[in-house]
Amino acid sequence: MKTDEEAFKVSRTYVETSTFLLEEIDEMIQEGFYHDRTEAVNEALRMLIKQYKVSKLHAKDLRYSSGHESKKGGQSRKEGGSS
Repeated sequence: MKTDEEAFKVSRTYVETSTFLLEEIDEMIQEGFYHDRTEAVNEALRMLIKQYKVSKLHAKDLRYSSGHESKKGGQSRKEGGSS
């Protein structure tokens, strides 16, 4: 787990993106949804990372579930397996 100091340390990077995406971000800024492009991009990155972690957990859960199902003869309780 990252410490607060590590989590809030700032690094710079250069990103190329389409004019369309920048215009969409700028529109959200003009509407007051974000303060600036940095805030918008950081939020997008946080959401992407969260989605990635959730998908990893989901895949792990599916592997776990399928492993237990095969040990029960491949039938789940809903399909008529024993309780």
